[in-house]
Amino acid sequence: MYLVFGATGNVGGEVAAQLLQKGHGVRAFVRDEVRARKQLPEGIEFAVGELDDAKSIAQATKGVDGVFFMQLEPSVAQAQSMINAAHAASVKRIALLSSLGTSLQPYPMIGAMIAARDEVFHKSDLDVTYLRANGLMSNALWWLDAIKKDGRVVDATDPGALAIVDSYDVARIAVLALTEPGHAGKGYILNGPEALSARDQVAILADAIDRPIEFVSVTPEELEQRHIADGMPEPNAKALRNLNETFRAGRAGFLADDIANLTGTAPRTFRAWCESHAAEFA
Repeated sequence: MYLVFGATGNVGGEVAAQLLQKGHGVRAFVRDEVRARKQLPEGIEFAVGELDDAKSIAQATKGVDGVFFMQLEPSVAQAQSMINAAHAASVKRIALLSSLGTSLQPYPMIGAMIAARDEVFHKSDLDVTYLRANGLMSNALWWLDAIKKDGRVVDATDPGALAIVDSYDVARIAVLALTEPGHAGKGYILNGPEALSARDQVAILADAIDRPIEFVSVTPEELEQRHIADGMPEPNAKALRNLNETFRAGRAGFLADDIANLTGTAPRTFRAWCESHAAEFA
């Protein structure tokens, strides 16, 4: 039995599905079981709770062999609750969704926050595998409303390239880390097979859905001000600006071969992702 956090999201959902397909028991940690049952395949067990509720994490961890752990925001307190629960339940193996930003020096602001969270796991005696994912292909869904409404994408990272990765491939490595020996303490950089600018991504997406999409390039500073005007808290807008500056400079455009080396097959392309999700942009 494996415990999966974020099972109703893009990465956690893939982890849960792939574990289930391989014949493993899956327990999904969710806030809303009724909603989760509508999204996830049959055969999954549910544990209801909140990441800020240490008791619910401890209860969910009982009787499992390993944990896929992820957070929307890198909370050290939540991480410590997970570690405490794993110790109490004698669970050693953790596949932790981390970020490429923890491998860049100097850290981007968000990368520094994730690195601080990861350090809590480093200091534990658990068998943790760090999944240092680059940007996710599924982040293109953030453009969905603007494409449907205005037929355009506003971006602050061009011309920097990003080696985005399919959630499917991140999940493949998570499942390996959970179900096979030899991954404890390892950190894997997970990226797609090519580095693409946002302009490149939009062009590929437009071709896949057979619809023109205007690409509008703005500076990170300009987008930061737009976010603040739309009500985003200034610290969040500042951190996002810093991330866009990192991407714009091309610091996340290098390619690693960890996925191919670990699985024997190349990671999926962004074009393949676009073709499989074309109906969502219709």
